[in-house]
Amino acid sequence: MSEILLAIDMQNGFMSEKCRHIIPTVIKLIEHFLAAGKLVEFTRFINTADSNYVKLINWSRLMHEPETSIIDELQPYINNNIFDKPYYSAFTENFSSFIYLNKISKIYLCGVETDSCIFKIAIDSFERGIEPVIIEDACFSDGGQQAHDAGIFLLKRNIGKNQIKMTDKVLEKMS
Repeated sequence: MSEILLAIDMQNGFMSEKCRHIIPTVIKLIEHFLAAGKLVEFTRFINTADSNYVKLINWSRLMHEPETSIIDELQPYINNNIFDKPYYSAFTENFSSFIYLNKISKIYLCGVETDSCIFKIAIDSFERGIEPVIIEDACFSDGGQQAHDAGIFLLKRNIGKNQIKMTDKVLEKMS
């Protein structure tokens, strides 16, 4: 069984003051996973002018740097392990191939946005037979606490309440 930590969309354009409190927790997780010899991967959302984000919800951010760049605090941990994605899910062709080739059976999720990207990646993992684990205190939403809580509520309902964990419990199980 191979496990990864997936840090989702920890980018300048998503990292508002509402979300910055998760950065130390995400770093703690990354360091523990790496020390345990586990894979740590990143996703990066890149919007396009012809996307439904622009056409349907009039949202045209995260098309260019510096918005699309992974935050400075995480730069020391990036080693060509970024999966670019043009939509909520990480399951692009490249990421799906990576999952298959590395026989990934469990994905720990942290990052932003709990109510959209994290939610979608967790559901997609679940439907592919990969166990998703959402690290609740290492996730947040730019929409604020209500959006984060809504995402967690729906995740508990759709993938199981036992798939939502706190950082300390995840790290405790690793040691």
